Amino acid sequence: MTMTGARGPALAERPRADLPVTPMIWQRTDRVGTELVFPRGSRPSGSAIVAGSRAYTLTWNAELTPASDVTSLHVRCQGDGWSRELRIGRTQTGWSCRAEQSGDAGDLPPAGTEHLDTIDPSAVLRLADSAIFVAWAARRIGLTVKSGPVGVPVVRVQVPSLAVVPGNVTYHLVSPQRLRITGDWPAATFELDDAGMVVYQAGHLRLAR
Repeated sequence: MTMTGARGPALAERPRADLPVTPMIWQRTDRVGTELVFPRGSRPSGSAIVAGSRAYTLTWNAELTPASDVTSLHVRCQGDGWSRELRIGRTQTGWSCRAEQSGDAGDLPPAGTEHLDTIDPSAVLRLADSAIFVAWAARRIGLTVKSGPVGVPVVRVQVPSLAVVPGNVTYHLVSPQRLRITGDWPAATFELDDAGMVVYQAGHLRLAR
């Protein structure tokens, strides 16, 4: 994975506590919505219900390495009169992606992507609006306060469209409890616990446990 930023001896900082293995719940604060995550083991899963003008339910299953690298993701999303399903994963030569959709989802962009060749083979796989993917990404990068801003390629699954969008993102652990993410998507700041798990994002979500 191509990364930019200070590296090397900075990673000698005191390691974070282990990530939780018990079920976790995040509540949306910008709208009515909840995500329940079962993070245990190499095949974590989660589900979300989000209200609003385009209400939807979402379920996901991931494959996770001991280094918190998400190697594959299977997502299903369903709204009023429409549904979508996406499978994306890293292969030895790049990425594989298969998407299905039915019904009328209005102006949502198509699920999946027709440009797999533009995705960096080592990109960090992220599911938008799912806080645990933020924690996994920071772990995979080896992010510390002393490492400063670190830029990485990312492939992001948007919700609820399930469109697959590659880009570049900079992760910056401003303090042990604050993470700043900037780049090809709107900037975001996350409050973290001692394990590096997201506990709060202003105007968006909070950990309810």
